[in-house]
Amino acid sequence: MRRVFVVVLLLMVLSVSAIEFEVSIFPSERRIKLNESASFEIEIEHDSVVDEIFEVFSNDVTWDIRAEDSLTVSPGKKLKTNLFIRPLNVNPGAYNIPVTFKRTGSNEQERLLVYIELVSPYPDDATYLPAVRGIATVEPKVDPREGMTIKLSLENQNQRILNKVDVKVRSVVINKDYTTSLGPLEKKTLTFIAELDPVTPPQKDALQISIIVSEKEKAYQFDLFPLQYEVISYGAVVPSVSDERSFLKRVETVTLTNNANKKLTHVYRVPAWFAKKWFISASPSPVKEPGELVWEVPLNAGISSKILITYNYRPLFWIFLIVVVILIAYFNFRTPIVVRKRATVVSTHEGGITELKVVIELINRGRKIAHNVKVMDLAPRLADVIQDTRETILAPSKVIPHEQRGTLVRWDIDMMEQKEHRILMYKLRTRLGIIGGLSLPVTAVHFVVDGHEREAVSNKPEIKQR
Repeated sequence: MRRVFVVVLLLMVLSVSAIEFEVSIFPSERRIKLNESASFEIEIEHDSVVDEIFEVFSNDVTWDIRAEDSLTVSPGKKLKTNLFIRPLNVNPGAYNIPVTFKRTGSNEQERLLVYIELVSPYPDDATYLPAVRGIATVEPKVDPREGMTIKLSLENQNQRILNKVDVKVRSVVINKDYTTSLGPLEKKTLTFIAELDPVTPPQKDALQISIIVSEKEKAYQFDLFPLQYEVISYGAVVPSVSDERSFLKRVETVTLTNNANKKLTHVYRVPAWFAKKWFISASPSPVKEPGELVWEVPLNAGISSKILITYNYRPLFWIFLIVVVILIAYFNFRTPIVVRKRATVVSTHEGGITELKVVIELINRGRKIAHNVKVMDLAPRLADVIQDTRETILAPSKVIPHEQRGTLVRWDIDMMEQKEHRILMYKLRTRLGIIGGLSLPVTAVHFVVDGHEREAVSNKPEIKQR
């Protein structure tokens, strides 16, 4: 009992799950009279593990559709039976009839088309009732810029003159009507050019052609088999660049045009090393990547977009100009005489500094002669100035002691030529040994250049005992 329950449960689960089934109809077309039924052979098979029941019907209520036998298909077997289709209230003509097979108790279904041509049941009427046969061909690949070429072969199957034959062409992208005429038993081949919107997106489509002959209050319709075709893709995004130049500035206009028939995303790149990016601005703003600027621009078919890129090197010019002005001002207004002062320890006693040698360097780096050069140095009040003319070319002009401030040492030089270099020197003897080190005051120089009195000062030397 437990095994039987498991098997039944398994069968129930499998029965409610999705299954695959296949239906075939032979032949795919029939020619019958208005008072007859068209007979087709059908085969049904499925992959279910239980018996499956199928229903057959059509959404077109002008046709009666019935199966000869009950559509119960056993697992692993193929059901073969007949399908009858009878016209109810239609006129002679050619029709594509949708036939739907559905698995009972589910939404799984398969839809097929059968072609039926209806003729009058009366021999006399065959001469007079419209009867038109048509065959159409199209290219399987269609470029929407060139349009679709449709070749339609028409045949008038009776002796009537058909003054007006309407041809209706329908698909997702085409809705065209054409009109022609046919003589008695005439065969005619027509070529139509159906224009498409050039930006029609790529897609697969089916072309349905119907031939309609109107007579008084009736209309006789003859449907042709649907023709499968594909609208192909073409084109790409084409960039064009124009620029406007001015002083150290360039504005580049990049126009991106999508010449394709579908939406595309174009990646536009501009080389820009690290420093160059500082001088580039753009609208819209780019994405900064190593060594380049990148724009990703989505474009619908037939649409253009612009990128404005500005290269502005004027800040560099202004920076360079400011630097030049500063340098010119510096060289024009800097003091022409440079003063450097240094001191070295000559002797020590019991770890303290007792004697120093002070050296003052004067350099006229200007291009003009300096007159009345006065060099003034101040020695610390705890040290005495020793004048030793043996080690100096020019001895001090004045040595003036001062109890509070120290000793003023002064040199008077009549003039210094351009690029002239002078060295002044004197010695200091400390009254007490100085432990550690000391700092000397700056040396001041007063002089006259082009009638203008100028001044320069030296550094402040630091003496440290080693």
